[in-house]
Amino acid sequence: ETTAVAPELVGEGEPLTNLEADAPGAAYGLRFNGRQTVLTYRVGPQEGIWRILLDGEPLLEDGEAVTIDAYSATTRYGVRRTLPPVESGEHTVTVVNSGERNPQSGGTLINVAQVEVLPLYPESNLGLVIGLLLLVQLVGLALSFVLGPALFAGLAGALDTKRTIFLALVVYGVIAVWGYFLNAVIEFWFLAWLVAVVQGGSQGLSRSLYASLSPASKSGEFFGLFSIMEKFASFLGPLLFAAAVAIFDSSRPAVLSLVLFFVIGGFLLTRVDVEQGRAVARAEDEALWAAGSGEG
Repeated sequence: ETTAVAPELVGEGEPLTNLEADAPGAAYGLRFNGRQTVLTYRVGPQEGIWRILLDGEPLLEDGEAVTIDAYSATTRYGVRRTLPPVESGEHTVTVVNSGERNPQSGGTLINVAQVEVLPLYPESNLGLVIGLLLLVQLVGLALSFVLGPALFAGLAGALDTKRTIFLALVVYGVIAVWGYFLNAVIEFWFLAWLVAVVQGGSQGLSRSLYASLSPASKSGEFFGLFSIMEKFASFLGPLLFAAAVAIFDSSRPAVLSLVLFFVIGGFLLTRVDVEQGRAVARAEDEALWAAGSGEG
């Protein structure tokens, strides 16, 4: 027998259709592919005790067969029970009317609204992740000693401070794009490793380049502006991230939105004439020293 439940009784925008039976052995089954399910049902004064089967066998939790005593002095709809996780794969979960009841219950009804299959999240293996990261580091060290001088000496000579910062921005952009498609724990660890590769160097080189473009006599003014802009960026980034989450209802587009900062930063960096800036800074210092010497 099916019964429609009004939305106001379940606190949802749409009505639920409940499957109801009172005969012992009456069952509701669902075939699914996953690890874990959530059962939604009704409790009340006429409900009985149900057995939960997995692939025709009792579903176990802590070595005990899972049962649901659906008796309640008052009727409530939309009650949820998360069933124990099982091995990933195709299964059939079945809710069976055992014909038994709580001593206070007036019947043995079974009343099921739905069975929801929870998303299948990738399992984490921290030992494997750490091992792979260590392996990558060892391979990197070996290659740097054996092939580094031959392959990267020219590249190291060509990468001045400005170009290295630009390369770091490109890597950050790759990280943000990869973060949008992230689908496994090991990918997260490799992204964290990529961030570690460029984070410290890019920040140190940025400050170094900025310092070389700042007149020593006005370092307070220049680095005061630097500090203010840094605080502004630390506010603007989370604001954009939160706005993207609110608009798309997902953190994936929010991570991808951070590419905007790297694109803007890369464009502004291409407009910087480092040699001209250093020349202006030196001229400013020389003019100040000349003025001071003249006064002396």
